[in-house]
Amino acid sequence: MSRKNDRKHAFSVVFQRGFESGGLDDVAADLEYYLENFADTKASEPDFILGEVQGVYANLETIDKYIGETADGWDIVRIPKVDLAIMRLAVYEILYADNIGKGVSINEAVELAKAYSTEESGRFINGVLGKIARKLD
Repeated sequence: MSRKNDRKHAFSVVFQRGFESGGLDDVAADLEYYLENFADTKASEPDFILGEVQGVYANLETIDKYIGETADGWDIVRIPKVDLAIMRLAVYEILYADNIGKGVSINEAVELAKAYSTEESGRFINGVLGKIARKLD
């Protein structure tokens, strides 16, 4: 198994939580439920996945602020939930995961978009994340 697969699991939980109002305390239970009932492959690093999802929701206000300020002409509530979940995960990694390169986070986000959204979404996500990464350099 790979980090790529684990990131897909993290994306799935972030996406699912986009429809809920559960707090940060519920993340571990949501992840456990997802892995037991919906995951198509086994997680290799459940702690990595949990850290990613908790990181997104612990920093959601900041992450959404970056996305909202950077997605030209798009109000964050208008961004499709799949694309928003992908960007939230990637922006978390760009801002807070020092052990993951920005380019890796952006590339993985584009790959998730190609698999779960549209080709246009991949370009949109790449553009937004690229702008965020450049702002931080």
